[in-house]
Amino acid sequence: MRVLYPPRPVSKITSGELAAYEVSGQWVAQRKYNGTRNLVHILPSGQVEMFNRHGEYHKQFVMSSSLRDQILSLNIQGGLEYWLDGELLDAKTITPAYKGRVVFYDVLFARQYLYGMIQMKRLEMLRALCRDPQELEPNLGLALRVTNDLWMAETFASGFNQEYERFIENPEIEGLVLRRKSAALDNIGTRPYDVPWVLRCRKPHKNYTF
Repeated sequence: MRVLYPPRPVSKITSGELAAYEVSGQWVAQRKYNGTRNLVHILPSGQVEMFNRHGEYHKQFVMSSSLRDQILSLNIQGGLEYWLDGELLDAKTITPAYKGRVVFYDVLFARQYLYGMIQMKRLEMLRALCRDPQELEPNLGLALRVTNDLWMAETFASGFNQEYERFIENPEIEGLVLRRKSAALDNIGTRPYDVPWVLRCRKPHKNYTF
């Protein structure tokens, strides 16, 4: 079975560096969720699969028929293949009502592998696939609500420090992920894929310094 591996950040930065990245105008930010990396694979047959960043099925999660139907309700074209990149809120997630939600933050394959397509174009495509959600999920407001169980990460071109501080006390948010606007997919995705154009900015935690 063919699996696409998601691009992974090779570097991390501190919150003190956020302002410099924002001022450069070359980066956007998204929240980093306290979950497990999740690839949603929609097959031409209408079957739906979910994998972790290692290309394995999730060991402690079974997709419900309701979640599968919600994924198939996205703005996709029947009979074609898609790979959406995101996060599964799962056993690590603290808020019970959030467990089992899926957050999307990128698209890697839509009818074809998006080789050469820059980040901002892929984010535009993701918004279209999610039917351009406008309202935040109603509890903590961590993401834009696509359906009850599907959310899309907000993307910020400014206010990096404010967004970092806004959820610093929230256990469901680990910090921010920065994405370089002009970065393009340049790997066929068939092996683990470390990239310099995605950066982690984690909150202080007992398990890591940042």
